[in-house]
Amino acid sequence: MSTLEINEMKTGHFAGPLLGAIRAEATKFFGLRALVGLYITGILMTIGLGWLLGASAKASGDNSFDTAMPAPLLVFATLQFGQLFFAAAAALQITNEYSSGSITTTLQSVPRRSIMLGAKALLLASLGFLTGVIMTLAATIPTALSAGVYGVFDFADLLSACLGAGVYLALLSLMVLGLGLLCRNSAGAIVSAIMLVIGLPQILQLIPMQWVQTLTQYLPTNAATFMATGAAEPYGPGVALLVLIAWAGVLLGAGYVALKRRDA
Repeated sequence: MSTLEINEMKTGHFAGPLLGAIRAEATKFFGLRALVGLYITGILMTIGLGWLLGASAKASGDNSFDTAMPAPLLVFATLQFGQLFFAAAAALQITNEYSSGSITTTLQSVPRRSIMLGAKALLLASLGFLTGVIMTLAATIPTALSAGVYGVFDFADLLSACLGAGVYLALLSLMVLGLGLLCRNSAGAIVSAIMLVIGLPQILQLIPMQWVQTLTQYLPTNAATFMATGAAEPYGPGVALLVLIAWAGVLLGAGYVALKRRDA
């Protein structure tokens, strides 16, 4: 048997169970109204807040304040709040199974833990990316209308914000999935996620030390902003993407180690 044939057999041996596990995870995700409801709420909140932020920019601009910003970036700014709903859904996707005891059934159905985790990760990352792109596109329309001349944008702004939101929500979902595996508790995972994306940036910016302020720039929320806006300082979109990938890799990797070492 040739090396190529052996590699094809190995690939099929992994790909088949993975596709089956992804289908099972999708069924579980969309079968839980709480998870779907969190996604819908996050989308509606982002659209609504985008419209309000656009109206605020117009009101401030009409009163001679310089508040002009491309509408897609106004929408991206609302993810500071909307991201919490998507993070909660990612956490519950795994912690619900621990709290209900169904994780045992899941691992009996998919004994290879790498495949189980890979299925959850691929599903959440795909949902996060598609949601970020489509939501930003949809929210840009009402935001641009409410902002008027203070929300004028071009295609580059729209593309950057859409891809930035999609990539960020995809990687954020992986970070929170890792936190969920580490905590195995819904409240603990959600609180940890809130601290990571909101708490730490707020706390660290109050510490008047240069190295702390430099560290703050590499937190996920700030890196996502630099990536979506195309900012050159303190680092560009490429570095920002690598920072987010590193966060996702470390947290998901730590979660996988915990999954392998602990009993269900």
